[in-house]
Amino acid sequence: MRKKILSGIAICALALGACSDKETTNPEITPNQTLTRAQLIGFQSCEELEVQLKGSLSARLENELRMQDNYYGGWVDGDVGMAEDGAEPSADSASAGADSGGNEPREEGVDFSGTNNQEEGVDEADFVKTDGYFIYTLNGNRLEIFGVPNFGDLVHQSTTLVEGRPSQMLLEGDKMVIYSRVNTYALPEGHPLREMVGAEYNDQYNYWYWRVHDLTKVTVVDMTDRQNPVVARQLYLEGNYQTGRKVGANVRMVSHAWMNLRGVSTWPELPDDYWRYDYDDPEREAIWNAAVDATVESNNAAIAEYTLDDLVPRLYERLTDDSFVEHSYTASNCNNFSIPEDGNGMGFTSIFSLDLFGSDFAFEADHLLTNWSHVYASTDTLVIAEPAQDWWWFWGNPDVDEATNIHRFDISEGINTVYAGSGRVPGMILGQFALSEHNDYIRVASTTGQWNRWWEEDPTPSESHVYVLGETLTEAEAVTLEVVGHVGGIAPTERLWSSRFVGDEGYLVTFRNIDPLWTIDLSDPTNPQVKGELEVPGVSTYIHPLKDEQAGFLLTIGYGGDDNGLDWNTQVSLFDVTNFSNPQLAQALPMAMEEGDGWYYAWSEANYEHKAFQYWAPKELLAIPLSTYRWNYDEETGDYGYEYVSRLELIKVDVENGMSMYGSIDHSHFFNSDNNWYWNYRDVRRSIFMGEYIYAISDRGITAHTIDGLELSASYQLPGSTNYDYWDCWDCEGGDGAVEAEAE
Repeated sequence: MRKKILSGIAICALALGACSDKETTNPEITPNQTLTRAQLIGFQSCEELEVQLKGSLSARLENELRMQDNYYGGWVDGDVGMAEDGAEPSADSASAGADSGGNEPREEGVDFSGTNNQEEGVDEADFVKTDGYFIYTLNGNRLEIFGVPNFGDLVHQSTTLVEGRPSQMLLEGDKMVIYSRVNTYALPEGHPLREMVGAEYNDQYNYWYWRVHDLTKVTVVDMTDRQNPVVARQLYLEGNYQTGRKVGANVRMVSHAWMNLRGVSTWPELPDDYWRYDYDDPEREAIWNAAVDATVESNNAAIAEYTLDDLVPRLYERLTDDSFVEHSYTASNCNNFSIPEDGNGMGFTSIFSLDLFGSDFAFEADHLLTNWSHVYASTDTLVIAEPAQDWWWFWGNPDVDEATNIHRFDISEGINTVYAGSGRVPGMILGQFALSEHNDYIRVASTTGQWNRWWEEDPTPSESHVYVLGETLTEAEAVTLEVVGHVGGIAPTERLWSSRFVGDEGYLVTFRNIDPLWTIDLSDPTNPQVKGELEVPGVSTYIHPLKDEQAGFLLTIGYGGDDNGLDWNTQVSLFDVTNFSNPQLAQALPMAMEEGDGWYYAWSEANYEHKAFQYWAPKELLAIPLSTYRWNYDEETGDYGYEYVSRLELIKVDVENGMSMYGSIDHSHFFNSDNNWYWNYRDVRRSIFMGEYIYAISDRGITAHTIDGLELSASYQLPGSTNYDYWDCWDCEGGDGAVEAEAE
């Protein structure tokens, strides 16, 4: 795979008109609105990067101002965003988990289940992980570690406090990386980052200003001693965490950042006499237009005063002596920044790569000026897929259709992330499962049409497509991704709800009132073909192909319905695709819970988060969370409150005889014990199969049950997390955040 990134293009000419000294300080506001190529262009200098950012910001602000309707009026916005039991273990019991008491090594996929990942060999970050000997879970602002010396055991090892709100982690051997969100406005007095991030009090408007709303903290933990984990490195990146991937010991995080800029507004400041005129009075409209013009001019004057440092994200590190340093992204002539050739993005998608095995935890960062993106990874390829232009770009430009940029990176060599070409497909994509890499081709499922343009009265209707992109070498010896195969016209007036690519096969689910399942033959990348179609009521939001002895069948989860549409009740379906040209619905299994007496309909996180969907082929069991609640009156106490039902439902999957309910693991008592409805999560959220046992993990507890008979073998109550937790602990020392174990 050849890799080369273009440079040397005059960015100011591309996006802002002809270059001049005047435009460098106060750039033109009308960007080029002609789609050309998605190829990433490197910046020759930091000056070019600054001009590009200022021009894009100015153009977006003006478009947002022009889009407002004077019928509604407006207000001044001072800032704008750029785009057995739980007893404490003895030392012996703790170490027993590491060697399994002399048993054979435990293998993921054979002895225990891991994270439900999209691709084999690529681990996806999540808040629950296991290596077969220990279970790790992020609970509130704590990392909780449990030993599993024997399957069915649950021995609490340690609690480690994590700064911010931890969301996901990745694990390799004795090393772990945790991703957490730190709200800048919640940084306490005395935190060194308050000044570094740019905290400043506005006396006029009586509020604190922050250059970014969020920091993503990367905490590297050494767990050589599971009873005493040690924080080995702490990094803070300005921006919002999106996702993490791990191949071997190399981890990559993708985040998106935009700066909170002062002195600019997306609403005009209106004089008092504006409000005296009727809505349809021409004078009112004239005042509005004049105010918009004045605000555009004021915004451009403010933008001209910004420095590049105001516009780009920063990286901070907390050293072992608790001092903080800033790592500059722009110190090396800004050559780690790039933008699509016709891009006008002003947000930063950052690919942050970290070597967990290296003694110094070396890292590198690459930055793309893009819109909010979707991320896909195989063992050697990382794909960033982003809308070619943000929604504001189409205002006043109705003849141009939406498109998605596909940026490919080679990740086969350690933490080196090497650009490997870009391409573009028409339409918009739904998420990571709309993307796939196979035999060096990129496959993309998209929906075209202007159905997402809320301001248009008669938008172009939708239809779905599958595109195949292959490598092409340009005259400049740069790799591009060109469409080499396409099949379209799928499900006119409908849009994609789920998709999955496996080898030479693809599966799509579209929906309007009836759910069509489409099978796509991709054996010839240059000539993909629709092979089969099946219409059934309801819709699938996640598709899980079965393997080995069950190959040729799909498990899906989604919502039930009839010819009139969805009933929004969770439903699991089994599809027979052994005849690829004639897919059949083998069975649909509605997941009903409590009925009547005020119960809400049941929901499952697995409907929108595939990591909550756990299929364990050795036992032919599917585990999914299912929850509901009601407002309840307690006759004994005379109190009103919420009553929750939170269970892990187990389904037996027999491809010959169909599916059947196997049993349930109930965590409702964890949430109903104190009649507290403030918990942030009230569901069983994850599950792990280990030998002859299944572990259920919720925000308030972990349980282990036998698979045969579902008898409880161990239980541990967790503190849980609420919206009212105090998430910051930058100066805290360790801490035992666990509550007493619940004996059962």
